[in-house]
This record gives sequence, C-alpha cells and structure tokens, in this order.
Amino acid sequence: PDLRINTDFETLASELGNGEEDKQAKQYIQQQLKSANELIFQVQVRNQTLYRVAQILLEQQKDFFLFGPHYLKPLTQKAVAQELSVHETTVSRISTAKYIDTDWGIIPVKKLFSNAVGTEGSELSKQAVKETIRQILLDHRGKKALSDQKISDILKEKGISIARRTVAKYRNELNIDPSFIRGTN
Repeated sequence: PDLRINTDFETLASELGNGEEDKQAKQYIQQQLKSANELIFQVQVRNQTLYRVAQILLEQQKDFFLFGPHYLKPLTQKAVAQELSVHETTVSRISTAKYIDTDWGIIPVKKLFSNAVGTEGSELSKQAVKETIRQILLDHRGKKALSDQKISDILKEKGISIARRTVAKYRNELNIDPSFIRGTN
C-alpha cells in the first residue's frame, strides 16, 4: 500500500492558537508527523531493498526461472549482500517469510539461496543436487531400491562428488525413505 499522512492531520497544527495548551498540542502533532514520515521513509527503503534483492535473484538464478530446479546455481546471502552493499542479515531478514510464484510452484525466496556442492568442472547448488537425487530415484526401475551408496556412485558418474552421508541427509530433507523402507513398498 501507498503510505501517506492525512492532509487534515498536517494542517491541524497550523490551525491551533498560541495558548499554552495549543503549543503543547502543536509540538505533539509535529512530533507525530516526524515519526510518521520516518516510518514511511523506512518502509520505502525496505521496499527498495526487497526490489534490489529480487533483481539480483532474477539475474543470478535466470536458468532456474527458465529451466527448473536442476539449474539452481550456488548463491549465498552474503554474496547478494556484498553486491547490494548491505549487511548479510539485511538480506536474510528481507527474504524471510517471502514467497515467489514460479513456473515450478510457489517457493520461499530463501530457497533461491544455496551453497555450492563440489562437482567436477562447474558448481551446483545444494538444491540442484537434491533435485538430481530425486530424479535418480524417480527414474530407477529395478526390483531393489537404490541405497545411499549407490546413489552416491551414480552422482559420481555424473560428475557430482558427495559422500554417502550427504546423500542420506539430502534424501531425508526430501522426505524420501531409506532404501530398506522403499524396497518394501
């Protein structure tokens, strides 16, 4: 919403007389006007910062928006904060409890930030690796469910080197059961 001060309130101070009570009322009104203007300014600064963060996310994560979760690049809040010349906590607060509607669903803005995972050649984000794990499990057509070690080996063949424990952690974050449970379904 567009925040403004009611013009009736602004003119109220000028309509008061010169008595002692009127002076106190004028001072109170001026103080409230100053506070209201400061609040409006701070909201404008916050909105501008949010807009600038969104611009950087759109630039940096362009492939994600065009092609999907597998293309999410490593991008930290610290890197965005440095580009904006603000503190990292500013970026963290501005992206908390904010959502963005994409072709891949409505997602928290925080999901667009991800650390890099070691790969051969290029860097992938943690989220991209998790999506790769999900795809491996969806594409698997065997009698026996894939173990975390086997998933790690398949990822290694694709140039993504992560430990079995990391595969287990990501699988848990994806709410996918371990192989001994998946194998019984």
